[in-house]
Amino acid sequence: MNPEVSGSLRGLLHSADSKEAPLPAVGPLIFDQRLYSMQDIQYVGEHLIPGHIGQMAIMLGFSAALLSTIAYFFATQRRDRVAEAANWLRIGRFSFLLHGIAIFTLIGTMFYLMINQYYEYQYVQAHVSEDLPMKYIFSAFWEGQEGSFLLWMFWHIVLGAVLMATGKRWEAPTLSLLSSVQVFLGSMILGVYVGFGDDPMRFGSNPMMLLRDVVDAPIFQSADYVSQITGTGLNPLLQNYWMTIHPPTLFLGFASTTIPFAYAIAALWTNEHKSWLKPALRWSLFSGAILGIGILMGGAWAYEALSFGGYWAWDPVENMSLVPWLFLIAGIHTNLIANATGHSIRSTHVFYSLTFIFILYSTFLTRSGVLGDTSVHAFTEMGLETQLILLIGFYVLLAAVLIGKRYGSIPSPKKEEATASREFWMFIGSLVLLFSGLIISASTSLPVYNKIMTYFDPNYIGRVITDPIPHYNKYQIWIAVFISLLSGISQYLRFREHNFGTQLRKFGAHTGAAIAISGLLTYLTTLWIEMSAWQYTTMLFFGWFTVVTNVDHLFTSGKAQLKMAGSAVSHVGFGLMIIGILASGLNQEVISNNTFVMEGLIEGATEDQLRKNVILFKDSPLIMGDYEVTYVSDTVSQFSRTFTVNYKRRDASGEVVEEFNLYPNILYDKSFTKVAASNPSTKRYLDRDIFTHIASLPRVEIDMEYRKNREDSLNYKVHEALIGETVTFQDTVPIRDQDTFYVKRFRAELVSIDRDPSHPDYTREEGDLPIGATLRIQRMDEKETHTVQPVLVLRGQMLYSYPVQINDISTKVRLSEGIFDAVFGREVNMEYQPFTFKEGNQITYNGHTIQFAGFNRNPEHESYEAQEEDIAVSAMISIQGKDGQSYMAQPLYLIRGSRPLNLKDEVPELGLHFRFTGIDPENETVEVMIGQAETGAEHPIPFEVATDSLRADYIVLEAIKFPGINLFWIGSLMMMVGLFISMLFRLRQRRQIA
Repeated sequence: MNPEVSGSLRGLLHSADSKEAPLPAVGPLIFDQRLYSMQDIQYVGEHLIPGHIGQMAIMLGFSAALLSTIAYFFATQRRDRVAEAANWLRIGRFSFLLHGIAIFTLIGTMFYLMINQYYEYQYVQAHVSEDLPMKYIFSAFWEGQEGSFLLWMFWHIVLGAVLMATGKRWEAPTLSLLSSVQVFLGSMILGVYVGFGDDPMRFGSNPMMLLRDVVDAPIFQSADYVSQITGTGLNPLLQNYWMTIHPPTLFLGFASTTIPFAYAIAALWTNEHKSWLKPALRWSLFSGAILGIGILMGGAWAYEALSFGGYWAWDPVENMSLVPWLFLIAGIHTNLIANATGHSIRSTHVFYSLTFIFILYSTFLTRSGVLGDTSVHAFTEMGLETQLILLIGFYVLLAAVLIGKRYGSIPSPKKEEATASREFWMFIGSLVLLFSGLIISASTSLPVYNKIMTYFDPNYIGRVITDPIPHYNKYQIWIAVFISLLSGISQYLRFREHNFGTQLRKFGAHTGAAIAISGLLTYLTTLWIEMSAWQYTTMLFFGWFTVVTNVDHLFTSGKAQLKMAGSAVSHVGFGLMIIGILASGLNQEVISNNTFVMEGLIEGATEDQLRKNVILFKDSPLIMGDYEVTYVSDTVSQFSRTFTVNYKRRDASGEVVEEFNLYPNILYDKSFTKVAASNPSTKRYLDRDIFTHIASLPRVEIDMEYRKNREDSLNYKVHEALIGETVTFQDTVPIRDQDTFYVKRFRAELVSIDRDPSHPDYTREEGDLPIGATLRIQRMDEKETHTVQPVLVLRGQMLYSYPVQINDISTKVRLSEGIFDAVFGREVNMEYQPFTFKEGNQITYNGHTIQFAGFNRNPEHESYEAQEEDIAVSAMISIQGKDGQSYMAQPLYLIRGSRPLNLKDEVPELGLHFRFTGIDPENETVEVMIGQAETGAEHPIPFEVATDSLRADYIVLEAIKFPGINLFWIGSLMMMVGLFISMLFRLRQRRQIA
């Protein structure tokens, strides 16, 4: 995502070596700037002051975070010395706030550079372009690694400020930990080299680097290189509103996991193992909700804007955002156990630590380049692998050492949990979530394992998961079953239950009723969606079971109703999500299948693609499932092409009972040589979605270079005809796999010549000399006749051809350049004679009576477009032809910018041409030049026909019906809402206690 040499510079830097060379050692600390012989060049057009401000902000932010870490560390260590601790606390607060100001300044400076498109900065040049809409500036900011690190730091600062205001006695240890994380993240944008010799170690990638300090290229020998470069711009795949809202939400989720981890470390550090649990729970509930929403947004983005047809693909980066969330949810449940019973405090430490460490591990996987071949989300390698490993290693060691050191002092009740108690089964559920996360992590980490093994054995052949969906699903089905069972059963149990016998009857009644109702709902659901295996039926049953038990608990828990609402809502949401996954996943139906009709039409298509895709020819309806589908039109805006696809559903009598349009679109890359992305369009119903996307296009509509080559390769043949004349011709088509030819015969009639033609692709410019022809083309073995109007334009010294494609007979027609000689040839040698007229005067010219009838002060002329300050008038010339017919001509006289101009008019029927060349105001006369073209036989008009121009007015469409998908979205949102409810309840509790 952050190439060192961006695409738009490659042409200018073709002879450049952009590989980073090691810097000469000048000491232990070297800034990431090259030493050039061209440093003496006085560059013009560079804006260096913002860069200096940004550089200072980076160094200040890093230094202030380091000072804050140290100050808060001593404030914690000296907490028994009140005065000294207070001094350190003030220093810690000041330095953390100073760190925040520095990072905010850096972010503001970068936005300033990006908005003003200062391409001399490498980060700006790599992510911004002139055609990038302003609404995507935020997206461009966090597209690159440096911007996303700054986004992460931004949220840490915001959360740190909240922690500073509310943390009280936990402020010092938690902010010391948070500040240390900021030190590590700040090092990722330092851009300094540390070490001696020829191979120092680089720390970070500086977003304030000038392009000439990153790339060694001949262009930088030019003092005004800034005027010669343009921006690469935002990846077309990321030009989507989800890119504006998804990363900030996800990174807030990432940042928020630091706070429960900070509390866990603070508790181990200070050896206070109970008082941290309540504030940590509030933060973890917030973190679970936000991180979950961020992950859910990613699924919604994939479903709405990507073409794989779904919301989750088990992509490695998706997986490693899910795993920390699973560990966090496990930690929330052990935290609840610890608050209620005193059990599982150690487990809570472990789960919160694992959550944060796996956030760091997911960062390593995403940013180290190790997943570059297995994930569409991964960044390219930037040399930060060592730093990322040090970051993970430091916090793994910190957590392991503190847990090991304090393990014996962490309180734990001597009496084990009863198997009939709620805490026992909640703990089992947490272990199941741990197991799920570890399974996902192990499979996702195969590229890491392969890279390690290849380091020791270069011949090692690594293993990869080629079909991830069935691989992960076969384990996660049973995870879902166990979690559904436990989240249902545990609601009927009590904390610290040691006399289950008294509750057995009530437990049995509620559980039995839930089983019966769940069984009935499962049966009814199978009438709606098909269960292809007993494992899925089991999963469906337990999805309903968790819904029924938690709804029951929510409405029968009496006074505890509000307190338990959060967990019940989340668990109900989980059950609905499971049902939605089964409905939309197992029962998704490809409705774009018409294999018989498509046989042989989709070139190169596999059998699977034939089953899933159909070709839609423009304005030709096709039956597709319950729908009649028509490709209606398409529009192009910059690099985006949007198609209108009409759906009609008819009843048995053929009446249209439903009609709607969908608008799938594609994004071209900037070179227009390939499709960068295909964005679907979806029709949403309460119980299903109709998902539609463009699976493919004709190659001539994808690759403009191929289109040009294809046009050049067409077998055009020249034909000539007089106006009103019909010519016939034939062409031969080889029959595949046979040594024979098929003869096609055609008839073409030249209807007329048009000197003011129109064409869908032609926009007239001043000075153009266009000419068009109307022809009727018919293939003689068909009844239909096709009328076409090709155009040829002379613009300066260039000829522009605008042919017409006749798709029904795979034929293309264009005008030959000889048409200019045929139409205008007689005018070349024509001689004009000057005549002076007063208004009303008439003359006889070659047998024609010509009269100057007056002026038209609001002239119209096919070659004239009015501009401000023009002085334009036309002479109205009345002609009485020697054939007895009357005609009118209006040549135009124009003064533009003190320069006189004239535009001729003609009477083609008589061959007369008129130019209005002057006005004499004193004598009230005008000068008109009159000429007449030679008469005689007409010249035939040449035109060209290619009968091998295959039609390209079609799209390859894939349409999928997702039944019950709204259950997935509703259930997922309910899970997050339940976490928020629980957090708000505990905040209210805290205020009441205060």
